[in-house]
Amino acid sequence: MKKDAEKELSTVGPRGWARRQAILEAAEHLFIEKGFEKTTLTDIINRSGGSRATLYEHFGDKEGLFRAMLEENCTRTLDGISAAQADELASPEEALTKFALLFVHSLHDERAMSIVRVLVAEGGRISDIAESFIRIGPETAVARVAEYLKRLGEAGALRIEDPDAAARAFIGMVTGDLLINRLILPERRITDEELDRYVRQAVKLFLNGTAASRS
Repeated sequence: MKKDAEKELSTVGPRGWARRQAILEAAEHLFIEKGFEKTTLTDIINRSGGSRATLYEHFGDKEGLFRAMLEENCTRTLDGISAAQADELASPEEALTKFALLFVHSLHDERAMSIVRVLVAEGGRISDIAESFIRIGPETAVARVAEYLKRLGEAGALRIEDPDAAARAFIGMVTGDLLINRLILPERRITDEELDRYVRQAVKLFLNGTAASRS
């Protein structure tokens, strides 16, 4: 997704990219304020100061615009995952803790959670977009963690029989009930210290359960 953005920037140039981003930012605010269904292309054009032709050129239609918004938000979190995995010298505990902290902090990003609430509220009407979000966000996160766990398993550092299942279990452990609380009780905040303590405990429990045999 990052490479796609870089390719588009080189194609449309800085001014074209700025217009694209202005439309995207306006759309994001409106989708959060009014919901997907009630937001019109006219609303987005009026808010961004752009044109219908520019919107069509970059996004195709309102659904394409919503997908692009989801991709940008997911990319921010996935880039963090890549950064956590990039340090080959980090121990499994250090790498998994870094990823997990990035991931749970994304659940406390109000903009990201507002978008998720739109999907929860209107997912039945825009099921194809909701499925796209699952694919480019949660499923990609699982795949990247699974890839890392597979390498650890092959190296004998952990006992991993099914990397995909292990990755899903790990993400479930570190998110716990945080996602439900953020969706239902957005005003309830957890301090950074509490998040850090929770994540580190979850990582230790996961690693204890997947520790390689000492025999």
